[in-house]
Amino acid sequence: MKNYLTIVLLLLASFFSFQAKVLAQQRFKAGLVVGVNAAQIKGDDSAGYNKLGLHGGLRAITVLKDKTDLLIELLYSQRGSFDNNVDQFPNGDLSIKLNYVEIPIMLAYKDWYKEEEDYYKVQLTGGLTFSRLINASAEGSKHDAEVGSFNNNDYGITIGADFFISKHFALGARWNHSINLLYNNKNNQLGLDSLVGYFLAFRSMYVF
Repeated sequence: MKNYLTIVLLLLASFFSFQAKVLAQQRFKAGLVVGVNAAQIKGDDSAGYNKLGLHGGLRAITVLKDKTDLLIELLYSQRGSFDNNVDQFPNGDLSIKLNYVEIPIMLAYKDWYKEEEDYYKVQLTGGLTFSRLINASAEGSKHDAEVGSFNNNDYGITIGADFFISKHFALGARWNHSINLLYNNKNNQLGLDSLVGYFLAFRSMYVF
């Protein structure tokens, strides 16, 4: 756990050091992201985006062209699954909690230019994400004893959209789907399903 915190602190220090050097240039910007995840896991005998969690961190923006940006974020992201169907889970609620450090790398296409305020109101985003599992726990699922075998690295695809209310403030949403397994059952003799995660993120953003 201490190693993960050290890595996060070093990344944060590097981020702020980088931004301090380049923010004076018009091609580079920085932002803060705060939001909520609604997550689920395929293979856990539950359905629905019922697991809510925090989603937030930093965004670095590189202006590639007039309508195109490169976005890199450093986020804390809570995911997993939840179900309180007592009939289906007689031992109690199903709850799988997954906490990640997430790094999405995305391209953004902007449109609907507001000439008088000099900003675009809408941008569409898409790209790849890498996440590192900080910690995990499970209660009431068939996979409770397999938490130690969960994959520490998560690779995913993401698409989303942001709507700028002003030049500096935006609201947005993202959909993210893992492309590798959270849990691979190939060496398990208990007949458990493999697990793969995906989630929706609803976010607010401030761009400096």
